[in-house]
Amino acid sequence: MPLRRNRRQYEQLTDFDRGRIIGLREAGWSNRRIGRHLGRSDMVVARCWQQWITEGRVYRRGGAIKRNHRRRLTEVGLRSRRPLRRLPLTPHHRQCRLDFADLGQLGV
Repeated sequence: MPLRRNRRQYEQLTDFDRGRIIGLREAGWSNRRIGRHLGRSDMVVARCWQQWITEGRVYRRGGAIKRNHRRRLTEVGLRSRRPLRRLPLTPHHRQCRLDFADLGQLGV
C-alpha cells in the first residue's frame, strides 16, 4: 500500500472530528485554521460546515441496506421487538403474585 494513503488526511472524518469542526467554526475559527489544527484540508472543513448549514447534520447517513432490511422484515410481518424484561404471566400466576404481595403487606 502506498505510504501516502497512510496519512491522516486520507482517513474518513470521525463523528467526533465533525463535531469539533462545527464547534470551532461556531467559535469563529477560519476553515484554514481548523484544518491546520486537526490536520485536515480546509476544503474538508468547508464541506463539513456546508453540510451542517444546509442539512442540519454532519454525521453520515445510514446505508440503504439497513432501510431495505427493515422494510423487508416489516413486509413479511416481522417487526422489531423489545427484549422481554420479565416473563409474561398467566392470569393465574398474576393472581398468585398479588395474593403473595398482599400477605407481605399484612405482615404475615
